[in-house]
Amino acid sequence: YLPTVANGEKFIKMQLIGNSNVTVPTHFFKVLLVTERGGNGYQMECYVMPNEPIRDDLPITSFLVPKTAIEKGAGFLVFEFVADSQLRKVNGITNPDFIR
Repeated sequence: YLPTVANGEKFIKMQLIGNSNVTVPTHFFKVLLVTERGGNGYQMECYVMPNEPIRDDLPITSFLVPKTAIEKGAGFLVFEFVADSQLRKVNGITNPDFIR
């Protein structure tokens, strides 16, 4: 679902499988929203991982991305009911400005 750039143009290349030509995604995303103790806010972590083998020594934190990157790629809002002011940490950063 993420484009690549070649000769100044953007392309999305996807594998098709089966007789019905089902597309195989190039990447997967996962967004975790966890209620903080006491229920006074949330912590969020946002990941995008390629749909290919990943080295075992690569830390999962290397796949952290801003929430807006997932929203742009997926074409929809993630946890839109949660106000940015309720997010105490995003991707391990306290009071993140980059999500606003």
